[in-house]
Amino acid sequence: MMLKVGKLYSCSKYFLLLTNANDARRTHRATSPHNVEALRYWIRELGNPVSLYEPLTPLLVLSMTKKKTYIEVLVGDKRGWLVNDGWLEFKEIVDEAA
Repeated sequence: MMLKVGKLYSCSKYFLLLTNANDARRTHRATSPHNVEALRYWIRELGNPVSLYEPLTPLLVLSMTKKKTYIEVLVGDKRGWLVNDGWLEFKEIVDEAA
């Protein structure tokens, strides 16, 4: 799916790892909420806090790189980056009442 800035999306299959790191290319995603060691690793590696979000958590796309691999998002009150490798299966959240 082609993501668009200003649209709401969610990922139904995977937990997402969001970082506020300036170099988003070093970001990683996690697939298990119990993968505490992976979280600790990325906190050490990035030198920045990371946040883990459950599947179906809504996210707003704020910006992305030209190749659309690195995406700046807003999740709740947190702004950060995640990697879009194409297999995360994002789905747009559509307002059914509109």
